[in-house]
Amino acid sequence: MLYAFLSSPVNGLRDLRQEVGALPLPDNHTIWVEEVDNYRTSKELKKEDPFGYTLEVLFRRIREAQIFLVLLGVDRYGSGLRMGNEIAHVSYWEAEIYYAILLGKRVHIIEVEGFQANRKLEVLLNMLRAALPRAAWAGPYGKSKVVRAIHKYLLEQIDTSTDQLKVSNRLRSTLVNGFFRQRGTDGSGGAAEKESLQFFDGSFTDTTVIPNESIIIKLLNEVQSLTNEEGRLTRLWVVFRELSCPSASRFDQRDLLVYWNKFYKEWATAGSWYGLHGHTNLAVLPAMVQQAKVRNQMRKLGSLAWRDEDINYPGGALASSRYSIAGLSKSLSVRRFLLRAALEDLNRSIHNGSGDTANLFAIRGSVYRKLGVVWAAVKDYELVLHDRQKSAASEGAIGEAMSELGFGYLFQLRFWKGRSLLEEGVSLLSTSNTRQGFLIRAQRKLAVSYFLTGHPKRAREILADARALAQDHGVLDQIR
Repeated sequence: MLYAFLSSPVNGLRDLRQEVGALPLPDNHTIWVEEVDNYRTSKELKKEDPFGYTLEVLFRRIREAQIFLVLLGVDRYGSGLRMGNEIAHVSYWEAEIYYAILLGKRVHIIEVEGFQANRKLEVLLNMLRAALPRAAWAGPYGKSKVVRAIHKYLLEQIDTSTDQLKVSNRLRSTLVNGFFRQRGTDGSGGAAEKESLQFFDGSFTDTTVIPNESIIIKLLNEVQSLTNEEGRLTRLWVVFRELSCPSASRFDQRDLLVYWNKFYKEWATAGSWYGLHGHTNLAVLPAMVQQAKVRNQMRKLGSLAWRDEDINYPGGALASSRYSIAGLSKSLSVRRFLLRAALEDLNRSIHNGSGDTANLFAIRGSVYRKLGVVWAAVKDYELVLHDRQKSAASEGAIGEAMSELGFGYLFQLRFWKGRSLLEEGVSLLSTSNTRQGFLIRAQRKLAVSYFLTGHPKRAREILADARALAQDHGVLDQIR
């Protein structure tokens, strides 16, 4: 059984990597070392489709592993990801590390004595220092002791109970509240461009980057057609790194503002379904606050080249993010603060007439429901469904509206009417080309209606289907 994945440049560390790969572990646990375990296949696939290879083969192994080991021993940053004739700034090595952090793997970094990072590698290490606790770093060790130290660490981790590694709902709430009090108390809504919250703390710039617009455009287009949120986020990380040169990060380059605007929109959408909620570095809310700042600057500059771009205040997405964070907190005061801030964001967008009005009312309905104002929530949900049916919206949009209204009816004890709407909504969503997250969310709400109307077996079946679909499409926000 695959237990650990070893990540590092190969050149200069091949002997150490092979020794680590051969370490004996109990219960048939193994350590994945790429050039040892997958040599022939990796050579063939890398030559044919290097970017696809990384996503499909390496990432599959990282998903399987419980431990992600990073070995720092040479100053190489690694080869850049190749996409057709273009080479991205992000290397295979960085892509592996980013994906492991995204999955929440236990990352352990081992430094070899005498290691010195070059300028490009130092940027990657700064990213790791910002993302990982100090306890994740070990060393430096002499070359004769590195393998022994890794072996000792892995044996200790195997002996650690899985239950000890799980994050309880109470602990998750404590973390959410802690980050909110540290970074989010000036986020009272309605003016996100003035908030202090920043994506990746606003400090991640890389002087070695020269933005490659071909790669940025290609990947921003590619994420539109993907159905897996992990795949979207991985490609968007490459876009983020292509935009991480100092002038672009300060939004000084007018030509790149449109890419920042698109990046933050896509990151927020994929991140929401993936479950990146909170005030942490890579979460959705910091991305939306940054987008509000980008759009504010674009409105001030007023370029005619942006006339087809959406540069309105992103009140709907901001409110949706605050709503999701509120759902993770067990503190009444934090929940109320976030939900009221969400209403301020929505009210600004509704007042300005910007964005999809029906969508804004749908989000407002959910905020009202969380605040306990059920009659107002149902009223908004009914307006949304009426508007979408009248305007001949897509089946997916109508199905989503039916599901939200049906769920609202459950809170008014109108169980059978709610279930009927939820059934119809799920039926429409299952045959539409809408993002899978909407269907999964509607299925979970339908399961609640079956529990309430005396059909627990059917409810459990639907929940199982929803969880399987969420796992397949990386919609981790909907896995409970």
